[in-house]
Amino acid sequence: MPHLRQTWTRFAKTARPPIPRPRGRSCGMHLVMSAFSRLSSLAEEGSITLIELHAVPRSLSTALGRCLNESRAASVFLDEPFRRVPEGATADSVDPAPATATDAWSHDNAEIAARHVMRSAEPLLSATNEPVIVLTKNLARYLSAPVFRTWTDICSAIVWCIRDPRVQVSSLVTRTANDLLFGIGTDRLQQADLQPSHLAMVTEFLQNSQWSTNFSKTGWQAIGAHFTDCVGRLPGFVADGSLLSRFPDRLLRYLCAGLGIEFSDRMVDGWAAPFVNVDRLYDPDLTDSSNAWVKHAATSRGVESSGRPPLELALLPAALRDHLRQVAVPTYDMLMRAFYVQENLVDYQLDRANCPAG
Repeated sequence: MPHLRQTWTRFAKTARPPIPRPRGRSCGMHLVMSAFSRLSSLAEEGSITLIELHAVPRSLSTALGRCLNESRAASVFLDEPFRRVPEGATADSVDPAPATATDAWSHDNAEIAARHVMRSAEPLLSATNEPVIVLTKNLARYLSAPVFRTWTDICSAIVWCIRDPRVQVSSLVTRTANDLLFGIGTDRLQQADLQPSHLAMVTEFLQNSQWSTNFSKTGWQAIGAHFTDCVGRLPGFVADGSLLSRFPDRLLRYLCAGLGIEFSDRMVDGWAAPFVNVDRLYDPDLTDSSNAWVKHAATSRGVESSGRPPLELALLPAALRDHLRQVAVPTYDMLMRAFYVQENLVDYQLDRANCPAG
């Protein structure tokens, strides 16, 4: 079973303190089990195999979730189950750009996430006697350290979804510039159209806004801290977005072997299984512009090549350039070193000789 040498245990987990679980609530003479407690019990008994895809934005993590959801096993993929849907809300009643970052959503509640998971997994549990694979994708920046640990303590494995930050940030900057200037979901500016004024505006937004402080929106500081927290605690696998885009068959076979999922050719080309996009209240179509962050992965039918070039570092504002050099790139390199020390990569032609950086 592939694992990260000197970093990850095999699938047998090390001893650790009891998991802090949300308590049930009293209902007359009965105790109603919380959704998290039920999910934890199902994971412990093997009825559910919970796999966390932990990501920085623009890392092709939604595409990876769709890939893994195409196995022949009973499975469901939930995109950002920590999104908290307000009581009584509908897709039409939720402002996609609320006045403050916390007006519509809360990202740090394991009970809310478990409710989303159980809502989607219960029909599968009723229809099969086999374990149900539940894939959850979450952005690292939204989960505090205690909640991240609580959630991953009931997971069987974690996949770190990353991408060379020089490319990832170029995608993030382009997406953010369009959203800020022309409205969420617009695509009037391409990366080649970005001017110094655009870069300065986005840098200020990433560095000092109610949605991103000290470049938190890039996700690198959070995912680095979570990665360190998982050392020796949880089996993990690194999935670089560039490798997924260029060598999907190789990377997916490697991940499937490690995660205990049967590989299917549909994972690369032929996506058919829907996924649960909690952000948009389970809307299956995802066709309006406010879904810009996930709509391409939602409407695609397979892995596509992504040859986006990085932005020239010399053209970036000093603060963004420093973030890349001091935080993002070192964190990316740390995770990729953990990936490349694995001896079994040659079996999947993912070693450096067969799979050069690109």
